[in-house]
Amino acid sequence: MKGKISVTIITGFLGAGKTTLINNLIKKHPDKKFAIIENEFGEIGLDGSFIIGADENIFELSNGCICCSLNADFYELINKLQTGGYDFNHLLIETTGIADPTSIVNAFLSDYEIIERFTIDSVICLADAVNIEDLINSEPEARKQLTISDIILLNKIDLVRQGYCDELISKIQDFNQLATIYPTSQADISQLEILDTHQYSGRKIEQSVSTFKNLAFLGNNNLKHDIKSIGISIPGDLDFERFRFWFETILFFAKYRPYRVKGILSFKDVPEKCILHAIKDNYVFDRGDLWKPDEERYCKLVFIGRNLDNLEIEENIYKLRAE
Repeated sequence: MKGKISVTIITGFLGAGKTTLINNLIKKHPDKKFAIIENEFGEIGLDGSFIIGADENIFELSNGCICCSLNADFYELINKLQTGGYDFNHLLIETTGIADPTSIVNAFLSDYEIIERFTIDSVICLADAVNIEDLINSEPEARKQLTISDIILLNKIDLVRQGYCDELISKIQDFNQLATIYPTSQADISQLEILDTHQYSGRKIEQSVSTFKNLAFLGNNNLKHDIKSIGISIPGDLDFERFRFWFETILFFAKYRPYRVKGILSFKDVPEKCILHAIKDNYVFDRGDLWKPDEERYCKLVFIGRNLDNLEIEENIYKLRAE
């Protein structure tokens, strides 16, 4: 392997079409050499014959759910991929349909040896249009899968009534407006570009934060779940050390602990925009473009999580402004 390998994490509840998507990705990108990790929960794993072109680059983890607790088998397999001489340039990880993929994402953000060789391209979620509304209201894992995703394929739209697709997109956007949502049938992505989108790059994060619209007061107050997206924007600079202390020790222990945070930040005496990306316990800062001499500095943060109190968060951030 030369250079860093891009990683696409594919999640979605049971029966949403994840295996079909993998087949379609292989068909669409014959030039790519995929390695595929599948994690099936239970004693019966997925038959490799369901994946077209199945060969030695397909790996199955059936010893427990790697989403729930990253076990030794997962790290052993990642090490095997790094050192075993396998010829591939893109890693696909299909998670179980009943789990929150956050721990897998964090492994690629926090483990130094993994970071050295791999970089996350995106998290893609398959959402079954027939069942996703009920799942959103009844299954916390389904909500988290949607929340953590960068790209959502609203699949099986051919099986629902006309106009219902738009309603579902609106419901999903109530708690994740940062994701790009594509309606599909049979996970057909032949006309879509969902690989090599660099969703975790500083520039992509900056774009998504810049275009975010605050939904704090626009969401449906009758929703049965308590996950939502909010945007906070304040003028001027923040004090870096005070912000970091607040972010690490106060925010992540608060009742509204977020699942995901993205931000464009201005810190005193720092000439560049600072791009923030956080997934649960892990966060990274990236340097963005230089602030222009005549540009008014600002800080804008987008939070996705439970029990978010936008007024309380905004008040706390105002207290972190540089003097």
